[in-house]
Amino acid sequence: MKNKVNLFSFLLSISIILSFPLLSFCHDSKNYFFENPYGICITPGEDETMLNFSWYSKKDNDSKIKIFNEFGEEKTYKGKSKKLDNNFVSNKVTVTNLKDNTTYYYSYKLNGVWSRPIEYKTKNSLEFSFAFMADPQIGASSRTLNSVEEGIKKDVLSWNKVINKALQKENNLSFIVCGGDETNTKEENQKKISNQEYSGYLSPYYLQYTPIANVIGNHDKDNENFYNHFYMPNSSSLGKNIAGGDYYFKYGNTLFLFLNTNNLNINEHKQFIENTLKKNEDVKWKIALFHHDIYGDGIHSQEKDIKQLRNTLPKILEKNKIDLALCGHDHIYSRTYTLKNNKKTKEFIIERFDDFNEKVEIINNSKGITYITGGSCTGSKFYKSTNNKSNYVKFKYDEENPLYTIINVSKDKIIIKTYKVNSDEMIDSKIIINK
Repeated sequence: MKNKVNLFSFLLSISIILSFPLLSFCHDSKNYFFENPYGICITPGEDETMLNFSWYSKKDNDSKIKIFNEFGEEKTYKGKSKKLDNNFVSNKVTVTNLKDNTTYYYSYKLNGVWSRPIEYKTKNSLEFSFAFMADPQIGASSRTLNSVEEGIKKDVLSWNKVINKALQKENNLSFIVCGGDETNTKEENQKKISNQEYSGYLSPYYLQYTPIANVIGNHDKDNENFYNHFYMPNSSSLGKNIAGGDYYFKYGNTLFLFLNTNNLNINEHKQFIENTLKKNEDVKWKIALFHHDIYGDGIHSQEKDIKQLRNTLPKILEKNKIDLALCGHDHIYSRTYTLKNNKKTKEFIIERFDDFNEKVEIINNSKGITYITGGSCTGSKFYKSTNNKSNYVKFKYDEENPLYTIINVSKDKIIIKTYKVNSDEMIDSKIIINK
């Protein structure tokens, strides 16, 4: 039996190696983004034992995922398909019963043909890392270039680079979280451009084995392509618009709450959070994710909808003891003090240097919430800094450099580090939240 297992593993490994693309994109055709809006997306499932898969195809019976492990055990999962009015089909499948620290291989049905096996490794869900990136906005560079196609290609190269950098920095990432505005085209009626942008967003090969959970941004809210391309777990009708509603997933001892803040019905978000926490009373950490940076220090900070959210949402987050909030929208990185009742808490925060000469800020058993706004991760769009003197922001980085954040979660602490994509330098202190 052991020899059969080893032979199977060897043959499978050879098959996978031979079928790897030379580039890190799913396809290397220079016209890929403009002809084929395919591209599989893996999203965390309802909890660490599940994964959601979604992809476009031309046939309506392709919603199947085949999972097998190194021992040759195989199972096929069937999901649901939805015919779209652009002659494509949106496929969504959930895979269950996955175990931590295990190597699997999956294939998916595309136009009646099974894909090559793709390796996927589950991680330790009780002590894990994830990457946070904001506003890739694939296609936004078209504003300064000669064509839509050139803009998409430029942004895809940058998007590919930031994912690669994050995986190099933390090669055991469990998943990526994107803070909204995944693509640039706002209106669904611009389907051709929108599909090109989504195709570009899903093209990095790294996303075939790294799950990504996407926040609904203001550039996504009016586009059904967002809902059709991604398969959000525990999706709710609360906070809903065309792109989808609030959703969540649990990973180990941590609850991730995704709020669609394009919907300003604060009572729906309140109900979603409270209902979710009743179902997940055993979690240690609670992380909220939404697009609009209610405590940011950029050009959006004084807009009407931001003020409305700032006056209403923090009270709900504080009542439900959220530990950390991750946002996007302003394209300028900022980090708040620990805040409660729209004021700095009076907690003692330790600041020192660690053994690696990194500046560290330690927040112990906070009664408030730390809010982080991610800068542009691709550099597709930067906003100018303002001269606003915010009472909320403790640190701001407004240089025009793409950024990403690595967050480590364990039983008693969350560690946060934010880096420049192009130089791997940290831009902020290492933040440690102890509880």
